[in-house]
Amino acid sequence: MKKQKNSGITLIALVITIIVLLILAGVTIATLTGENGILTRASEASEQTEIGDEQEKIKLSVTGAITENNGGEITRTNLNKELTNYIGTEGTDYTLSETETAPFVVTYTDSGRSYVIDENGNVSEYVDISKYVGVGDYVNYNPTVSDKSGTQVEASKLTYTSPTGTGTEHGNGYTSTEEDGGQKFTATASTKWRVLDIGNGTVTLISENPITTDAGENFTMNGAIGYLYAEQELNEICKIYGYGYGADTSQVTKYNYGGPTDGELTGEIRGSGARSITIEDINKQAGITEADYTTLDNNYGSTTNPIEDVYYPTITTPNGQSRSAGVKNLEYTYYYYNKTKIENTDVQNMLFNGNYWLASRCINTYSGSSNFYVRRVFGSGTNAERLCYGNGSNLDGISYSLYAVRPIVILKSNVIDINTNYETEGHWNLK
Repeated sequence: MKKQKNSGITLIALVITIIVLLILAGVTIATLTGENGILTRASEASEQTEIGDEQEKIKLSVTGAITENNGGEITRTNLNKELTNYIGTEGTDYTLSETETAPFVVTYTDSGRSYVIDENGNVSEYVDISKYVGVGDYVNYNPTVSDKSGTQVEASKLTYTSPTGTGTEHGNGYTSTEEDGGQKFTATASTKWRVLDIGNGTVTLISENPITTDAGENFTMNGAIGYLYAEQELNEICKIYGYGYGADTSQVTKYNYGGPTDGELTGEIRGSGARSITIEDINKQAGITEADYTTLDNNYGSTTNPIEDVYYPTITTPNGQSRSAGVKNLEYTYYYYNKTKIENTDVQNMLFNGNYWLASRCINTYSGSSNFYVRRVFGSGTNAERLCYGNGSNLDGISYSLYAVRPIVILKSNVIDINTNYETEGHWNLK
């Protein structure tokens, strides 16, 4: 009998075929659904398109809000009106943060995505950084580099020499022993920074310690000139820390200058994300509002003193002093409180760390005289230091060199890398 030939598939061939098919299937699945797969990329593209559409509607709303106010600042009322036109009903299709001025946060109801609008109308994705970062945390901010690759900030931006000045030109009123007679400050990478406050789309940092001059001395202000320009000089010094990578350089720092007869004089610094700390910054941490000032000092707001004309500081004379007694019934704006107003002891220790000036001025008055003060943190409280004293005979100037300066930096919150291992690093890194 003739033996029949076996033409079927062997077991080995079958196994090999199955393996090949499994490999091909795996490759196909990975191609479709992997990290860089077709379906994943398509989903990401769809998401990016949706994000772009959401941002575009907000940008159009911002443009409309600015136009509505004739090119002025964005108000919540105008912004909300425009968002209603482009997105839908507030509370149903979107929510808008309750603040009356920028930054604003807009959240879409369906997607859950949020976007922040700064005071210049710029729109960016919003991350609730407070879920990760806490007040008092350290942040690896470097004011001397402008990007992640380490490009150095222009040297001219990192230094400021505060001049003596005159009554008609800004300065601190004091001639220092440094080379040019001014008091020089230079921003360095060695300064450490801590979180002071977390806002809508921003994180406010404060230097770990108060800052002294390059000569290692405190910042001295003197007499009428020191009082007239105190807020400007403190902000001019601190602005050198606001050009580093991550700093929100869209910030506008406003300050007051001048004396009681010079009118409401204000100046501003643009292009830097840093400024001097103020009494308002500390009040925010203490939960103190203007309604509390009369509780802190029952004379606050009074204009009953002085009851006779006194000499006063003014920008109209070279030495900053009035040529005659000419003002009375000045508003009393001084108040004081202790650090215990701040409940968080970590924040207490962070703020009441050394003695330093605040870019805020005030006046206290008596029946025949007035004291012109610059606010300060000293020891365990916030109070003020008198730089000049006016009565019916003259205006006396006083020089103080006990206090350093304290810069704060406004960071864009979306530059903080929330994937940082804070326990290991000891600070938050920037993306």
